[in-house]
Amino acid sequence: MTLIGIGIAVLLVATVLVLIAARRKPVYKKKGALLGVNEQRFLTALMQALPADTILSFKVRLLDIVSAVDANSGKNVEAHLADYVVDFVLLDRNTTNVKLCIELDSDSTNAADRLAKNTFVSRALRKAGIAHLRLPLVRYYDPMRLRQVLRETLAAYQL
Repeated sequence: MTLIGIGIAVLLVATVLVLIAARRKPVYKKKGALLGVNEQRFLTALMQALPADTILSFKVRLLDIVSAVDANSGKNVEAHLADYVVDFVLLDRNTTNVKLCIELDSDSTNAADRLAKNTFVSRALRKAGIAHLRLPLVRYYDPMRLRQVLRETLAAYQL
């Protein structure tokens, strides 16, 4: 095979590889709303119920809220925390310190998995000393009642 033939063969192989790679590129699409209808309703009521010194975030990774180290070795064991997300997080407006985590409990098709997740998240937050609240996911939330629940929960944690 001549040098030109080898060059053409290399060029053909490179072209085929580029075409194969181009087909494997992911197609990105917008998903839409971050919250479901009832979560949006809760958000609307929560925005009205927030204390003046508080800001809000939602869908926050548990890893961004708590840390975890092995009690015996002192090694970081946080990898599994990235698998969990807290529905709503109330933050101090001036420091962005976490004041309260709120989880909305819905009727889940896989109740056993949901219970295990809820138990893990609640235990992690409790052990880290972070105030947390579980509320049912319903169609309507009264902002005044929600404000009272927030005030009582934060007072119980002395925040």
